[in-house]
Amino acid sequence: MKSKQSGFTLVEIAIVLVIIGLLLGGVLKGQEMIISGKAKSLFADKSAIQAAYNTYNDRFRALPGDDRAAAGRFTGLACGVQGAGASAVNSGAGQSCTNGDGNSQMSNEGQAARLTAAQGALIVSSGGNETYKFWQHLRAAQMIKTEGTGTGEIYIQPLNAVSGWTAVNSGILFIGQQPSTLYFTQYVTPGNVAQAVDSANDDGFTNQGGIRSAGNGTATNPNTGVAAPYLLNNNYNLSMNLL
Repeated sequence: MKSKQSGFTLVEIAIVLVIIGLLLGGVLKGQEMIISGKAKSLFADKSAIQAAYNTYNDRFRALPGDDRAAAGRFTGLACGVQGAGASAVNSGAGQSCTNGDGNSQMSNEGQAARLTAAQGALIVSSGGNETYKFWQHLRAAQMIKTEGTGTGEIYIQPLNAVSGWTAVNSGILFIGQQPSTLYFTQYVTPGNVAQAVDSANDDGFTNQGGIRSAGNGTATNPNTGVAAPYLLNNNYNLSMNLL
């Protein structure tokens, strides 16, 4: 008497493979949507900062960060906090805003150091760096939100959608970058997200076109005739013209 052999038929195996393929396709599509969403958010930050910058300029006839009348224009309550734990918008522990020099340019002392500094170390409470005052003036005018409640938080560069930070600067970060009054940089951007931003809005290469980038800690990017692609496992500082 023959024993009955059990097993999967070709049809059953084919159905399982189709299901596995659909599941994998769904996961990959989901990852693609996440990357695309973060890329759109990073680029949308540029439009939001542009709008805040232009609104400040139209309202006060001055540039945020460079405004020489900021200390008298805003109350101490709006300008920031003196001690940790006090909110910059609802506490009486205020301080004066720090004036810019009013020369219609953004001074940015120590620009190269910011390429390697941790975001938490970028809080500045005084000094001549107008790229930090930029955020204080916009927040004092309630045109962008305050990041936190600690000392100097009103100066801090905003966090972005990839847990890096957003910065403005007046100096060219990367060789060959297009001349501009002000540059906008998204720091610590994962390679796959940086590529998505660059591909959707420029040429998709790190060292060509209007959007330039380089690995963290690299102050300049070689301006060669050879197109340099993004390395998806690297982080990049992604820079473009703001104005």
